[in-house]
Amino acid sequence: MQRQRVLVVEDEAPMREFYRRFFAHLAGEGYSAMITPTAEQALEALALGPQDLVVLDWHLPGITGAHFTKALRAHARTRSMGILVVSALGAPANVVAALEAGADDHLAKPFDEKVLQARLRSLARRRTMSFDAHYARNFPGLELDLNSERLILDGRPVSLSPKEMELFKIFLQRPDVLHSHAYLWEAAWGYESTQWHHVLVATLSTLRGKLGRRWASRLRSIHGRGYVLYTKP
Repeated sequence: MQRQRVLVVEDEAPMREFYRRFFAHLAGEGYSAMITPTAEQALEALALGPQDLVVLDWHLPGITGAHFTKALRAHARTRSMGILVVSALGAPANVVAALEAGADDHLAKPFDEKVLQARLRSLARRRTMSFDAHYARNFPGLELDLNSERLILDGRPVSLSPKEMELFKIFLQRPDVLHSHAYLWEAAWGYESTQWHHVLVATLSTLRGKLGRRWASRLRSIHGRGYVLYTKP
């Protein structure tokens, strides 16, 4: 795996020490970590140079994890960074809130080191997946700027979260094909979770809502089987 620069934002001193040890052990795999106690300091660090991944505590003093995530997604320079939210709250509503704010993944405390390592690997792997713009040509009225990750439908800009964009690209790559729930989860998230079906359905529901009636009518749920994006209404 190529080198991965990780920004850790964690306000609790014991957890910061844990991350120091954790990433020291992963140095041989190409990981390096910059650890900050606040989102304010993290933003200052990002002004000096970009990072690849962010491990973000959700409940921070000052600028919260939610506001920090939205700030990263609002700027082209930091928009493509992979964001893993870490939180003591692991209920489905908390997971969905983090994903809708723009996070790529959510990990509930306490967690196993091997699980954290697997999540980081999965996130780094998905960031390097390629997508060719020609897939959008099957859909007149759809424009997708891969540099800025901006979607335009019938002249209307549509703001998608990273996970929503990832799922939408999957459908664009293979239109008119049934994608099972399990396949979509594995392709976009890539890890096991007892809440996976709830999170997937909630994310797709939000995606369809953002697409608007005309485009959402093409992204159809096949009861009990999965989803299809049709090239024709």
